[in-house]
Amino acid sequence: MLKIEKKLLLWTEKHMFLLMAVLGAAVALYLRRTAIWWSSPEVVYYFDGHGNNIQSSFYFLVIQLFQHLPILPLHGIKWLAGLADYVAAVLCFVAVRGYKEQCKLKSTFYFIGCLLSPVVFLRGICWAQIDSVAFSLLLGAYLLWKKEKYMGAVLLAIPGAVLYPCFFPVVLFLMWHHSRGMEGKVWIYAGVFAAGCYILSGASSVLTGQPWGDGILSCIRWTSYDPYTGELYRDPLLWVKQMVNLFGYGAAMVSGIAAYRHKLSYKNALLIQLAVSLVYGSLLFPLAE
Repeated sequence: MLKIEKKLLLWTEKHMFLLMAVLGAAVALYLRRTAIWWSSPEVVYYFDGHGNNIQSSFYFLVIQLFQHLPILPLHGIKWLAGLADYVAAVLCFVAVRGYKEQCKLKSTFYFIGCLLSPVVFLRGICWAQIDSVAFSLLLGAYLLWKKEKYMGAVLLAIPGAVLYPCFFPVVLFLMWHHSRGMEGKVWIYAGVFAAGCYILSGASSVLTGQPWGDGILSCIRWTSYDPYTGELYRDPLLWVKQMVNLFGYGAAMVSGIAAYRHKLSYKNALLIQLAVSLVYGSLLFPLAE
């Protein structure tokens, strides 16, 4: 064996897990590239701004910004969500302290699993939904909060919650749940968070040519209105399905973190992934009537 071959082999053995992660990331990028031109027929309902739509004013502001770029707004949102998948995977890796894990194989497979998860793939690059963007912002805020950088966490959580309003109550719950030893200061941070969401929502609405109050309403319509018809839900089962649709991505990612930390069994985490994937699949590929 040549000397250079021996050195290359030793280097490969030393960095085997890093190479696995890079290869997994490359495969994930290739899969996303192949899906960029596919879109669900119903995706137009998330862009047209019809009455009682469930998208936030901040979301429509992002759409308008993409119109100034030499790319289709739909493809812009898809790439934004697809790249945010990588950010979310890295932050999940940090959240479970995979970089300190003695078993590098486990942490490497977890990172690749975050990128190749069917929930992540269907929701982002296929469906052009921005769950991964909002989740990345909120997970980053959570990591800052755990490091006691409270104001930085709040400022990072504001755009995440305004972009994807159903995460707003989740942020408030996590603030309260992780408020031990703060001696009531959590209410100050919660107030700053709520005020920031109010200002960003209203300002986004004004910048998109709508009244200030419409921006506030855009943050609560997800609780009651059908995303396609803009009508109030009358069937409780359809409402439950929509809630799974909205919270499914976050539930799948959090269950993965919990399973890695042994706070949830791998079986239950996989069942959550499967259930959410089935819901997304049924909405993306409805059976012909």
